[in-house]
Amino acid sequence: MLTTIRPRSEGDLWLAQAGGISPALLFNPNRVRETWRALQRALPQVTLYYAVKSNPYHSLLATLVDEGAAFDVASAPEIQALLPFGVPTNRMIHTHPIKTEHDLATSVQLGVTSFVVDNLDELWKVAPYRHDITIMLRLAFVAPDAPIDLSRKFGAQPEDALHIMSVAKQMGITVDGLCFHVGSQAQSAETHRIALLKCIEIARDAKNQGIADIERIDIGGGFPANYSNRPVDFDTFCAPIREAIAEVPDHIRLMAEPGRAISAPSMTLVSRVIGRSKRQDDTWWYYLDDGVYGAQSGRIFDHINYPMTVFTEGGELTPAVFAGPTCDSVDRFGDQESLPELSLGDVIVIHEIGAYSIATACHFNGVAPPVIIDLEDTSEVQRRQA
Repeated sequence: MLTTIRPRSEGDLWLAQAGGISPALLFNPNRVRETWRALQRALPQVTLYYAVKSNPYHSLLATLVDEGAAFDVASAPEIQALLPFGVPTNRMIHTHPIKTEHDLATSVQLGVTSFVVDNLDELWKVAPYRHDITIMLRLAFVAPDAPIDLSRKFGAQPEDALHIMSVAKQMGITVDGLCFHVGSQAQSAETHRIALLKCIEIARDAKNQGIADIERIDIGGGFPANYSNRPVDFDTFCAPIREAIAEVPDHIRLMAEPGRAISAPSMTLVSRVIGRSKRQDDTWWYYLDDGVYGAQSGRIFDHINYPMTVFTEGGELTPAVFAGPTCDSVDRFGDQESLPELSLGDVIVIHEIGAYSIATACHFNGVAPPVIIDLEDTSEVQRRQA
């Protein structure tokens, strides 16, 4: 059940946390720490690089810097966002397989030395920097249970890996790593396991043929967020990965790029009903002060139906549709087969909405994205009291 109904008075508690502001995103650094540490415990032999693209909010980055995180960046501006926190560039990997020449040059100038390619043409772009950088070759592995497929857009076919690495060697480019991303929101880590074992095989063949010495394998992201109202058990999810890790040679370091799993639980949206009207088929339409052009773009881009709590004293159950505050007909979401009649001002709280929400929000129709309010960091409080 993704929609929970609670008394209207309880919604005032959420509004109070938001300082009476709506719409507002409540950022909870404690959730960031909890999920980061849980994933570290599930993958103790893997260095985690947070995928900045999933949510570049400065307080989230600061929290992860405090946790000692490394970072997965996909552009020079993402590198520049980390530098004020004192993050050394050797704790960053630039993972965009297709880079503009300007972004590549700027990223190298900023000091990043680890990059990703997935095709022969990209080798020509990185060739001028061959003495300053090392390369990971991205391979395509598709998880059939991942609703967001990244391997159609990026990744060389595994059977082409040795040829690409051979060309790189002829060009004097050091390929010292392999990487993959099985897709976002995978239901299991079985494809991670299969892909990691294949990368071990490719690394062995590359060594035996004198093509490349693979020293690191990046297993990407795909770790799930809790969009189903059932907490994610990272230890259970990562069990297949740990099984494959047992086969990794001692000289190969392991890396991963969690993004959504860390950023999704970091934010909760507090919104209110700003309008309502009974439309066709006797269906109530409820208009919120945030929609798909604000924090809820994931409903369209990633086809996510977020868990939400509705605070109301409504009575009769009727079909309902939620819509956002813009004039675009696309700005609708969360169709409900049965919902108590809502009133103006009722609070709607949408959970697990930190991933890609503010990263893709815009000012369409002149409507600003939600403000962000930082909740108390209990770790920081404990440090001050110590």
